[in-house]
Amino acid sequence: MTTILLCLSSLSIGWFAFIIVSEALERFSQYQQNVRLKFLMTAPIVGNGMGPSGRKPLPFRTLLSFIENNSSVFLNHRWFERYVGYLSKQLLRMNRTEIKPVQILGFQILISVFAASFFILLSENLEISIIAFFVGAGLPLIWLQEKALGREKMLLRELPNALEILSLCSEAGLSLEQAMDQYLKNAKAGPLHDEFAGLLEQTRSGSSRKSALESTSSRLDLTDFSLFTTSLIHAERFGTGISMTLRQLSLTMRDKQTQRAEKAVQEMPVKMLIPLILFIMPVTFLIIFGPILLQFFNQ
Repeated sequence: MTTILLCLSSLSIGWFAFIIVSEALERFSQYQQNVRLKFLMTAPIVGNGMGPSGRKPLPFRTLLSFIENNSSVFLNHRWFERYVGYLSKQLLRMNRTEIKPVQILGFQILISVFAASFFILLSENLEISIIAFFVGAGLPLIWLQEKALGREKMLLRELPNALEILSLCSEAGLSLEQAMDQYLKNAKAGPLHDEFAGLLEQTRSGSSRKSALESTSSRLDLTDFSLFTTSLIHAERFGTGISMTLRQLSLTMRDKQTQRAEKAVQEMPVKMLIPLILFIMPVTFLIIFGPILLQFFNQ
């Protein structure tokens, strides 16, 4: 029974630590961006490496730079290259290209060392500290995965409505770029808004519509957006109407949204088994059989 309570308390502490660390990472990244913007806009160029007007470096900036400089030794290893490629892919899915993969590695090192030190001082148990070390190293990866999945869900949710607006604008006589411009003027800020803004920026900078669509589709790596890209490229190649293509795409993607929602509802009982077994059943058994066990051991 003590082991079960320890496991439950460890899971609860891990969950709260994950929430706190993810929020701290998000706030730290925003703070880092704001300071960089102020540095670029207001600071003179100095050569002493101390920053503008002798300001102190960012929190953990020195340690992250140390990790980044010394991690070049491992760049030739195949495993390290694969891991950095995985982190880069997750950052692209989040559209957070200003964050370097080595910085995520630095946060993993910081969190894992802090978690291991905290638990070894608290419990003086080497096994628990080793578990805390690996859990701390995995928290930034969970944060990356959660942010990327959340952004992709928002993008897929907004895509059918955006395609309907684009089809209406195309039927009114606007080109695809003009229809996207109208969508950007009236739509709320979000992932799809950012992607369409990037598409327009690429086409206005000289890239063709096909190359801009293909680069965005390869970066997102989403089936629905790939279908959108392929349909537009084929419609442009064979001279078919873009408005009809967009309307059919919006209907198809709404059907896929309905199917995904039905699938999520059907999978819900299976997903509820894990919290049921780990949290609800042990507490129920403890409440029912706890007094019986106490009376048995007191006799």
